[in-house]
Amino acid sequence: MGSMTTHRQEQWTALAGVVAALAPALSGVVGLVLLTQWYLEPPVLIVGAVVGGLAAVVVALAARRRRDRVTLGFALSVLCFALGWLPLGGASFAVSSILTLASQALAVAFGVMVARRGRGASRVAGWVIAVAAAVWLVGGFSLWFGTSPDASEGLLDVLVTLPALGQTVAFLTAALLFVGPLLRPVGAGARYLWSTAEVR
Repeated sequence: MGSMTTHRQEQWTALAGVVAALAPALSGVVGLVLLTQWYLEPPVLIVGAVVGGLAAVVVALAARRRRDRVTLGFALSVLCFALGWLPLGGASFAVSSILTLASQALAVAFGVMVARRGRGASRVAGWVIAVAAAVWLVGGFSLWFGTSPDASEGLLDVLVTLPALGQTVAFLTAALLFVGPLLRPVGAGARYLWSTAEVR
């Protein structure tokens, strides 16, 4: 009974991790509007940030209970991103900028820790997250400081697209890291059907 409860909790935490990762990934995809021509109204993005933030709290509590600093770093990154959407009037831009910077730095740290701790595909995913999050971070700085009046339209397109692409790749890859426990029952069911099939 205890192992079944633990397994169920692991699945719920994994589901929360996927949801938490998809919220900033969705925002990154929307940031690729120059390439995709896909636009979402701000209220939709705010709802996504709230849902992602709540899922991040679930992941953070589970990580704290297990003393898992790697997963806690991921949860804090998503939480900072979600809190950046808070409407704070005149202080919104400054607070949002600080929280976004914290989210980016935590995402880079999360990727590096996954790469150092992981093996095989998990290690590769960690480096993908770290590099993509670094692109998100550096691209954000470039966007702030690189948009001079004499900048060409092509340069501006690159400066707008790169951070969004890094954000999207980093969090979609993070979502894949949480999918394992959700797919385990599917794999077990497929193996059972295969083992009991009359014709193979």
